[in-house]
Amino acid sequence: MGNYHVRFRGRGRGQSHREPSPLPDGVEDFEEITIRHSKYAASRFALEAEPALIQFADSSPMPFVNGIKAARERIVARDDDDRQSFLRKRGFSKAETTKIIDTVLMEEGRPPETVFDFVQGITRVARDKQHQDVRLDMEGKAKKLLDLAA
Repeated sequence: MGNYHVRFRGRGRGQSHREPSPLPDGVEDFEEITIRHSKYAASRFALEAEPALIQFADSSPMPFVNGIKAARERIVARDDDDRQSFLRKRGFSKAETTKIIDTVLMEEGRPPETVFDFVQGITRVARDKQHQDVRLDMEGKAKKLLDLAA
């Protein structure tokens, strides 16, 4: 039997497994619900997720928008040495660093300078990773960079 994983804002009811979710800065009050696939999983999901999904739909996107805006404005690298150093200090290998910088250069037509540029490059490179644990690790590092901008 599998699990259903849902991330949403708010508090559900019931007895499913809950734990904090590592989402970008500006995203508050989120939690993760895991409901084991069983005969009553669909009704439990509806009971627990509906109030939180309604609250999420009615909430303001401004904290998230402000976080992205701050990441776009925060310049962290002005030359090639800064770019290499910025990523290497955050746990990226030399090969990953080069790939991230080259990806931003190719897709944006300029080298990365802001936190947002680096996050875009990291998540783009992560999508090409074959193994989920490697992708999630890279995306976790991107999340930490977004936290840096706030």
